[in-house]
Amino acid sequence: MTTTRMEGSCLPSYRTLSMLALSEPEDHVRELTDWVEHASAVTGVPGAQDVWDTAYKWLRLAQGLRTVTFDMSYDDGGMCSAGLDFDAIWTEMMEEWQQHQVRLSYLRAALEGFVRLLHPDATEPWMAVEAAERRLHHHAEEWPVHAHAVADHLGTHAPDGVPGASTPVAAAVAQVIALHEMVVRGRAVIPEPDSDADGNVFPTGHAEVCALREASTVLLLGIQLLMAAAVQEDRVAVFDDKYLLDGMWIPDPSGSRWVDEEMPYGEYLAVLHLQPGEPPEL
Repeated sequence: MTTTRMEGSCLPSYRTLSMLALSEPEDHVRELTDWVEHASAVTGVPGAQDVWDTAYKWLRLAQGLRTVTFDMSYDDGGMCSAGLDFDAIWTEMMEEWQQHQVRLSYLRAALEGFVRLLHPDATEPWMAVEAAERRLHHHAEEWPVHAHAVADHLGTHAPDGVPGASTPVAAAVAQVIALHEMVVRGRAVIPEPDSDADGNVFPTGHAEVCALREASTVLLLGIQLLMAAAVQEDRVAVFDDKYLLDGMWIPDPSGSRWVDEEMPYGEYLAVLHLQPGEPPEL
């Protein structure tokens, strides 16, 4: 029996654009963590900064996650080569799948921490995100770019939806939490490798990994929306300027423009989730 690697990645169009593409979660969370590090809660609630710092540390954990190690081998002293191939592929699958699961758990903890601080009356995180979306929409602000597209794509992995939220990102946040709860409660199906009549072993779980990756992005965008509304309400203050080390493309009415200088962190919040892209030719 032989192992066969198959391309089964899920790449929505917003991740493959030549300009203004959405970053992968591991890059996205790094930039959001940097933003939160340069901001501070200014509410008059006692202990607010401690709550802020705890939520920030959950983001730091998500930002620091690199690998999750598994060994799915079942060595009973008489394992055939087919079983060894199966276990090797399963090990690789579990490492990727669980890396996304762990990151999602950390991001949910961060989101719920910021919700407790900024929207203590919200009984569900999506309610706080919905309030933020409505506030930004009221002020004619439609960013973050791709937020609605990510929410729509997540719906292809969880088509049943979750009743309640009436704004796109808030509805997606509710879906993400429902998805995460399935794992927490042991209801998620654990993917296993597949094989064919010719004895080839194929990795599976591509849709599950894609769903978790986009779920992480939904929570990151939800945090950005929370922060954007809180900055407008003077409940969060941002300091210093963001130095764009390599430059990046920024959306503007004409499509996009290249920026390779400092910009206020308050403005950077709207674009930190985008890939820098290649600089324009001189």
